[in-house]
Parts: sequence; C-alpha cells; structure tokens
Amino acid sequence: MFSARSALFFSRTENQVALASFVSAATFLMQWHLHQDQLGNHHHHGSNHNNGHVTFCDAEPKNAGPTNAAGGKKTNPEFSSQDMAEFGPNSSGFADGANSGGLDNTTMFYGQCLARQLRRPKIPYPAWDYDWDHRETEATSQEALSGQSQFNKSKSLGKTRHLILIRHGQYDERYKDDRRRKLTPLGRHQAELTGQRLAVLARGGLQGGPQLSPAKKDHVVGAGPLYIKSIHVSDMERAKETARIIHSHIPHVKLNDPDPMLNEALPAPMIPIRPDIRAVREIDANHNRVEAAFQKYFHRADPNDHHNDHPHHPHAGSSSSSENPQHSMEQNTDVESPDQDHSGAGGEHHPHHNVPSNPKHEFEIIVAHGNIIRFFFCRALQLPPEAWLRISTFNCSMTYIMIYPNGYVSCRMLGDVGHLGYDNTSFSGSHGYNW
Repeated sequence: MFSARSALFFSRTENQVALASFVSAATFLMQWHLHQDQLGNHHHHGSNHNNGHVTFCDAEPKNAGPTNAAGGKKTNPEFSSQDMAEFGPNSSGFADGANSGGLDNTTMFYGQCLARQLRRPKIPYPAWDYDWDHRETEATSQEALSGQSQFNKSKSLGKTRHLILIRHGQYDERYKDDRRRKLTPLGRHQAELTGQRLAVLARGGLQGGPQLSPAKKDHVVGAGPLYIKSIHVSDMERAKETARIIHSHIPHVKLNDPDPMLNEALPAPMIPIRPDIRAVREIDANHNRVEAAFQKYFHRADPNDHHNDHPHHPHAGSSSSSENPQHSMEQNTDVESPDQDHSGAGGEHHPHHNVPSNPKHEFEIIVAHGNIIRFFFCRALQLPPEAWLRISTFNCSMTYIMIYPNGYVSCRMLGDVGHLGYDNTSFSGSHGYNW
C-alpha cells in the first residue's frame, strides 16, 4: 500500500500536470475560436447535422491556412500520388459525410492537419452545448439553467454518473500479435495497486467510511461507500488483463464482456502536427468507432434506468441500459442474503450487500487506453479533441469524470498516479519522469 504522504506528493505533481494540460487545451481553444470564420465554422453556414450533432467539417474552407508557392492548396506531405488516387477528392471516409462539399486530401488547416478531419461542433467553441448527449429537457435548457433557483434544483433531477477511466498497466511491446502483448511484472503490480485503491474508494475509506459521531454524520456531504455499477474494458489483451486484476479486488462489481469499441486507435488529428506519426488512414478507419464509444458511455443517467443491472440486485438483467447484462465476463445474478459473505482478496469486507434501490450517485470503471482516454477527456469537457496528444496519461493512471443530471460535466482527476508511487510509475517503456 502506498503511504498517505507519497499519495499526496504524487497527487500534487499530477495536479500540476493536469493544470498544464488544461492551459494548453484552453489556449488552443481560443486560437481555434479566432479562426472559426476562416473555415466557415458557424453552424448556420452549411454544417452537416447528424441528429443535431456534427462530427467533422463538411464545407469548403475560405482560407484553410498556408498555400503552396503557386497559390494553390498545400499538399499534405504524408500522401504520395498513389495515396491521392486511392482516397480521391470525393472520398467519404467518415460515416457522417464529412468529406462532402468539395474538401479533399490536400486542403490543410494551417498546414497542421487535414481540414476535413477537424471536428466541427454544432455550437462553436467555446460555447457550451447543453444538448451534447441529446438528453436536454426543458428543465436543463440554457434558458432554465440561467436562473439560480432552477440551476440549484437541476443537480437533483436524477443520478450523477461518475466515470473512472483507467489506462492499462505496462505491457510487453515487442510483439505485434495482441494476444502476446501481456502485462509486464511491473504492469501487473500497477494493476494490483490500482485495484487496491478502487477497493478503498468502494469501501468509503481505509476504515470503511468516516468514523463520525451520529450528531456529525448528517453534516457530512459525500461520505460513505460508493456504488460501483460495473467495469467496462476494451478487447485488447493488456486492458483485459488489467481489468481482471482490478476486479479481483472488487469482486462484487460486475465485469462486463470486452468491448472492441474501446480498443486503442488514433482517434482524431493531432495539433500541433506530429510529422513522425502517419495518422490519416488510421483516423479515417477508427474515428467513427471511437466517437460512437464516447456517445455510448458518456451521457446523463437514463431516467428509466433504475439500476437493476447490479449482479446482486433482485432484478438484475432487466436494466434498460445499452449493455446486455446477460453477457458478462463474470456474473452473479443471485440475490444476496443479509448474512452472505462479502470478503474478497485479503479477506476485506466489500460494500453493496444492501444495494440501494435508487442511488443518487453511480460509478462505472472503464479500463482502456491512453489515446482513447485522452480523446474522451477532451470530448466530455467540450474541448477541441485535436488537443488530445498534449495530455499524458501514465500506465494505470486514473482519470475521473462526473456527469451531473443537468448535463454539466466536471473532471475530478486527470492522469492521477498517486496510488502508484515513483518506483511504479511508467509511460509505456519509459519510467519515472526524466524522458
């Protein structure tokens, strides 16, 4: 177990990293906003709406950045003439028709990425889209939430969702076959430490919750055990192995079947440009899948979801959520009796022997990959996803996103490794921080 002092030190260090990431993303956001008109980026100028949602640009830019010496479009140096013939100016690499309107594989955004691969939100940055998950109601509209009284009420309109995103542990990168890319001994230890931290969170502290007198308990907000609904995991070996180790520390939580939608990929262009990464084809091939994964997992709580998919709930399996609880890696649909044993690894007592019928807070764990987590972070906070590579997430780091019933989103942790300690911190093959 890590000490409280070391956890505090590394949490502070990670907070500094998180602050730098926020500043970097915010700087890019303001730069983007200043150049919106140069790409005709107002939603009333020919944007391609897809059920009220825009993914990539689809209008011919007026001045998409630098041109060549002849004054024409600047050709992307990543493409050969054969590549150009393969894609063609009328290619439709994205399901939402992002390449319509005349954009091709030569039109660059300030020489840094293909203009057609930029995200074009229906409401220009930095304005907040109140219907970002298509679940806006009259009570959660911008007009309603502009009033103090309604805003205060809006936080109690339903459940608050808590998403804990965990990058897999360090793994053996020598092989191309994913089945052989298993965790290293350090990676397994990182997963063990992460499982221990989540077990502490689930219990509500090292002592199973704050030791308060009855007179003081009513004045404590947010104390006590957490209801962790389930663990989601990608279909890649390093993530599945990490999830299994984590699950051994919180066996009362349902571990879902692997979801290929969470698999690693280059999810969006990278600004500033990375000439060492040939990304265009992979972004074309994977963006829609990663975007669909974001929409699957990031949204306000379903008002019709009465939390029946917990494996120990009397009506487990009848949830209206998008997942099928009948298909899980490890499942127990038996109803727990009050005297049933809840001891897990190390004989520790686990919560949820009395599952609340309608909890106000609901936690889900997603074990995935660095690129996916960084993309999710930017999308959830409505920051330009092209800034994703400016953020660094270490192995078994923890990123924690809250989604309130009114649709507001908050980040409580970004790449937190306070539970690992210096000796167990790694970014792929790099250790510590001197790299």
